[in-house]
Amino acid sequence: MNDVHREKGDAERSREVNPARAQLIAALNFLRAPLRRVIKPLKRLRRRMKRPERIVLAWQRRLRPPRALLRRISRGDVTYVGVTGSCGKTTTTRLIGAVLSSSGDCRTDAGYNGVWRVATNLLTVGAETNFCAQELSGSRPGRIKTQLRVLRPQIGVITTVGNDHYKNFRNLEATAKEKGTLVEALPATGTAILNQDDPHVRAMATRTRARVLTYGLSPDAGIRATDVHSVWPDRLSLTVSYGKDQRRLQTQLVGEYWATSVLAAIACGIACGLDLEDCAKAVAGFQPVFGRASVHSMPEGPDYVLETQKAPLWTIANSMSLMRAARAPRKTMVIGTVSDYSGKGGDTHRKVARQALDVADRVIFVGPQASHVAKLRQGDLTHRLFAFVTSYQAAAFLTESAIASELIFIKASITDHLERIMLAQQGDVMCWQERCGKITSCPECRKFRHYEPPPFGLSEARP
Repeated sequence: MNDVHREKGDAERSREVNPARAQLIAALNFLRAPLRRVIKPLKRLRRRMKRPERIVLAWQRRLRPPRALLRRISRGDVTYVGVTGSCGKTTTTRLIGAVLSSSGDCRTDAGYNGVWRVATNLLTVGAETNFCAQELSGSRPGRIKTQLRVLRPQIGVITTVGNDHYKNFRNLEATAKEKGTLVEALPATGTAILNQDDPHVRAMATRTRARVLTYGLSPDAGIRATDVHSVWPDRLSLTVSYGKDQRRLQTQLVGEYWATSVLAAIACGIACGLDLEDCAKAVAGFQPVFGRASVHSMPEGPDYVLETQKAPLWTIANSMSLMRAARAPRKTMVIGTVSDYSGKGGDTHRKVARQALDVADRVIFVGPQASHVAKLRQGDLTHRLFAFVTSYQAAAFLTESAIASELIFIKASITDHLERIMLAQQGDVMCWQERCGKITSCPECRKFRHYEPPPFGLSEARP
């Protein structure tokens, strides 16, 4: 009995709070947050010290924008051009680079944007440079402004306003507000080059103190296009007018919607002192940017047109128009991830599938969204509508079933990497990893030549 009471007393004493211990615990709790703020960077530094080259690289990246700004200030005699818009800005920037290069040295960067890319391009400006053309990204509110602090362009080019980055903007007015930041930053001696056919872009003329130069198909556009023609396999041709001067222009681009980029580049050349004839010659020799309606013809096989950089819903209409007018023994449309839409994904992809079936002989959906259209594969559509989970399956299917001179149009987001379907016909694909997360085209990836097998269990492609 005494032992029981003794154990009970020990338990009660163990539950008693030691004042000194309680004060120590309270002090440690009070210091926990400051200690974490100190210890966490130390742990991060310890990890980086194992790879000292990463520390050097991190500081180089931080110092690059200030260095680029100093270069921009010291090379004020160079003409700096900023290009933005919801669609076509990469091709427009490349076209501007081609046009301006016919008059002098032009440093051009497009396709990948952000402050670091702007700074990288500016640091290539040298004593012999005459022009610098840079694509600017407005993927979220306030992003263009950070790039403008470094670039400080004299010429601003805006292509279109659309529903890209729908989650960040929600409406066209918010998107236009962000894109218009470019023309607001132009000096009074600068030039704003605006798309007269887009009402949201046209309205930006009131937001700038710079001279305004417009382009488009509208009769009141400063640089105007008429008689626009592009029916596959013919390339884009158009008549360009500026004042009393007029030129018929044959390009290498596919699709009438590229007239916007062509006119914007010509307008920029005219703003920089070039004449219409020189601009037209430069545009005529320009080849499409890979993955942006680029053409790839297989010997005695199909012709591929790749639009594999992005696929916002509002741009699907242009793709449908191209396919509807195209002339080919058979037309196949391959669709990856459709982005930037409101509503349910299943309803959206099934709607796109029905539209594609109206303009193409075969429609192939590839990726996780392919399951949305599976229920449509009934009756005659089982021979026209196909769904594959992986690009490996789709590539194998098209390798077996494609015919000579067939037009295969691929519309997808860059993360789908559906360009591998075309590259597989050339035998250039070693990596079949799905959803790798990289936002570069496969040929530009440093792991492009690293072997990555197809998903487990896939040795054949079946619809």
